[in-house]
Amino acid sequence: MDTQQQRQKGIIIAAGGTGGHIFPALAVALQSKKQRGDLPLLWIGTTRSREVELCERHGIPLVLLDVTGIERRLSMKAAGAAMNFVLEFVRMRSMFAKNRPAAVIAFGGYVCAPVLAAARLLSVPYFIHEQNTIAGAVNRMFAKGAKRVFAGLPLIGRQKLGDNVTMTGTPVRPRWESYEDFFYPPGFEKRKKTILICGGSQGAQSMNECLIEPVRNWVKKGFQVVWQTGNAGYNDVRAKVESMKSVFVFPSIDDLYPYYASAKLVVGRAGASTLAEIAYFGLPCVVIPLPWATENHQWINAGVAEAQGWGVRIKQDERTFMNVDAAASSILADKETFETMRRKALDHSPSAAAAAIVGTVLSEIRL
Repeated sequence: MDTQQQRQKGIIIAAGGTGGHIFPALAVALQSKKQRGDLPLLWIGTTRSREVELCERHGIPLVLLDVTGIERRLSMKAAGAAMNFVLEFVRMRSMFAKNRPAAVIAFGGYVCAPVLAAARLLSVPYFIHEQNTIAGAVNRMFAKGAKRVFAGLPLIGRQKLGDNVTMTGTPVRPRWESYEDFFYPPGFEKRKKTILICGGSQGAQSMNECLIEPVRNWVKKGFQVVWQTGNAGYNDVRAKVESMKSVFVFPSIDDLYPYYASAKLVVGRAGASTLAEIAYFGLPCVVIPLPWATENHQWINAGVAEAQGWGVRIKQDERTFMNVDAAASSILADKETFETMRRKALDHSPSAAAAAIVGTVLSEIRL
């Protein structure tokens, strides 16, 4: 095969589900377009998350799969999910056989399983990115055949993913130089000390309940609060804070970047992508890991930020509201503490992660 024919082979991005998978994948897709605009790019995702909207916005061709997670217990739902996996695997195998990609880059989650299975069967080079400290089931299953596994955080049980693990950090989308022209909501003061509360792409209803009292206290101290509640918790939170003029409540925020840019502190869950974005913007954080996250990986994720000196990890229990209030107030009241945490966040910024991943993939497949 000559060089020109080789270049017509495209890169497959496989990602779907939560923002924790989608946004790192988007960062790599955008970097690939920037670095090698001549290289065809295709995203494979699901109908149940935001990749349709994001791919349309950024001009990325998209193929949708009808797959869901397979429950470990026997049930009609599990049987249906297994059947869908088989059907989509056959579909991916046929697609790759007709138009063989140069490589697949997968970001974890169930949508990646039929894609990686087809790639392995047809000896298509594939790469995996694992965002969390504890690898997900799909990544553990396919890591052995990967040309390279990219890690967003130090992996616990790294041996499960083999010896070809490279620490890159979790990719983040590039930020604007300035958000001065961004249309913030009426009443929002750009120069006021702002605390951003975000529970991840799905929101965090149980966390919201722990934060009502701290928010009241922060407002009394002169802080401004932007609060992404998630759809389920929006009405309840809004009713409880509607009398507070310095609290801006949203069920969801399409792009958190303008709010990171205006914030002094982030309070939220400890998903790997959220932590990556926080570090990218050089922000101290107080994180309340999701208590029922698989294998408690958010608790371990948060421990990394805490050990690196730019995060405080708080357990979700009956004392959460007091502990969060104390931690946030302490960080913002002491300029030296704030500046130290800010510098340490920037020291661990994954700003180069997307370029490192794209560069490694192109080098490995010699494109």
